[in-house]
Amino acid sequence: MPQKQETQEKQEHEDKSKDTKDNSTVADADISWKTILSAKGGDSVRSYAWYPLMNSYQPASCAFITSCRDQPIHLIDAYTGSIRATYSPYNALDEMEAPNVLQFTPGGDRIFASGFRTDRTIHKFDVSRPGRDSDILRLGKTRRSKDGQKGIVSAIAFPDKVNSAFAGSNVFAVGTYSPGSIYVYDDRLPNDDPAGVIMNDGIGVVGHGKNFGRKKRRLECIEEEEGDQDLFSAAKVSWYQARIRTGVTQLTWSRGSQNDYLLYSASRRSDAVVAFDMRMLTGDASHPIRGVTSYARDSDTNQRLEFDFDSDGKHIFVGSQDCSIKVYDTWTGKLVDSIEGFHDAVNGISFSNQNDRTLLAVASGARRFSSMDDDEDVGSIPSGSLSKPPGSLSIYSI
Repeated sequence: MPQKQETQEKQEHEDKSKDTKDNSTVADADISWKTILSAKGGDSVRSYAWYPLMNSYQPASCAFITSCRDQPIHLIDAYTGSIRATYSPYNALDEMEAPNVLQFTPGGDRIFASGFRTDRTIHKFDVSRPGRDSDILRLGKTRRSKDGQKGIVSAIAFPDKVNSAFAGSNVFAVGTYSPGSIYVYDDRLPNDDPAGVIMNDGIGVVGHGKNFGRKKRRLECIEEEEGDQDLFSAAKVSWYQARIRTGVTQLTWSRGSQNDYLLYSASRRSDAVVAFDMRMLTGDASHPIRGVTSYARDSDTNQRLEFDFDSDGKHIFVGSQDCSIKVYDTWTGKLVDSIEGFHDAVNGISFSNQNDRTLLAVASGARRFSSMDDDEDVGSIPSGSLSKPPGSLSIYSI
């Protein structure tokens, strides 16, 4: 009798295991990904940006812009995938040149395009006027002149908060690749001759040039006898600047309940995401713009590793090369959690909180080479890196 009961319990256990396996298979089939929209570009995609006022219940507002190699800027319908409008930036040689950076203004009425290899310029398009007509904001007199902001533009960021001190679309931050720098501008300039506007009057957060050099010299001349206590020593200022000079990859203004004056930046081969206090723009001109907080990560790579905030701005999610996401408290700068288990470097993070549902999208992966030239350093590629799975996109419910 006990043997019969044991056999019956074993059979019931096998049946439950089978049912569980079948249910998991059905669940996997239910969440399988399917492409609902495909918009093909003429070449590799360099940049894209969603319309900031997009509302799924208003089809006219569902659109995004893209920039592909040797192609003009396209405004694409997010429902049909068709091209609504085209914007063509032309350089000084009257040649159409594709930008590396695209960004809508917070109001969605203008498009800022930059990152050109021939000119240090920012093309400002009116969304309602497709074509080649644009206001050209120059970061320097010429490409090789010593004035203004140098380097290829790699990031443009606008404050997205309505009630912040920098609300509106007039103030924006610009980051560049090597030599890395961050400048803050105000585009409310005389537009009698937009092509001649020299944007070298922007405030340098971190960077180079005559303005930045003078600030650095003034910092060295600070006298402690006057009673002014400098909370950030010259060594600490240099540490924050070193986190940027390798080349800026991302700029984001503070969000949610954070301080309205903070600007966050990430750079190539930088072991930290840095926050700068923009109140120094109207403060003591004898001090350079200084970092206030840093969030450590593993990023000894030229790959772009992104970060993002939650809806309240109380936590920052930082992608790291060590196959993890670092979660920090934005107020204290302390590490509160670490999400691990990814197969490769975490290069993309996006936080969404809509319709009482909180989602975190995570992209991971890195470029792998199946063969190496003899003159390349074999030790530069970690052992076993070629056997890692390809890049992936995961969405988590929080």
